[in-house]
Amino acid sequence: MGKPPRRRLSPEARRLEIVEAAERLLQAHGADVRVEDVVRAAGIAKGTFFLYFPTWDDLLETVRGRLVSEFDVTHPLPTEVESPVDWPGLVDAQAIAFIDFTLSRRGFGEAIFHSDFAERRPLADNGIARIAAIIRAGQEAKSFGPVDPDATARLLFAATHETADTIAAGAGREAAIAALLNLLRRTLAP
Repeated sequence: MGKPPRRRLSPEARRLEIVEAAERLLQAHGADVRVEDVVRAAGIAKGTFFLYFPTWDDLLETVRGRLVSEFDVTHPLPTEVESPVDWPGLVDAQAIAFIDFTLSRRGFGEAIFHSDFAERRPLADNGIARIAAIIRAGQEAKSFGPVDPDATARLLFAATHETADTIAAGAGREAAIAALLNLLRRTLAP
């Protein structure tokens, strides 16, 4: 009994099939995933993989872009035009959303954000830039004190990321988040 005939898919559908196979594997196995694993999971030839993704980094960049877009769509930043913004509340909500997002996608972290790939292809528009933009907008609205937005964003991102790592390592979620929110509020207080 031979293999079933290969389904004919549009190039976009085939590319998505490869990306989704990689996402499932990265979520389950993290940085241990290789091209051969994705090829097997997607049921394609290795040549087909390289037709769509000339390098492994090209695939990882696509996966990372999808993750960042998913967060941005799920947790959009409001504007004052829509209605007045509770900037301290927004910082809290964004921090908790980042923690939950990170914890629900732990397998991606090492492969996508903390690997040689991340050094070769740094993420240009990342969480630090997002926090800095919130700080600037909050300062304009007189909700935050006179801190350096870029330096402060870097430190607050590190604290938020560490909170996610602490929870993942078994620390109590409520206590870890309460400590982080206290730090955020004190740092940005007017």
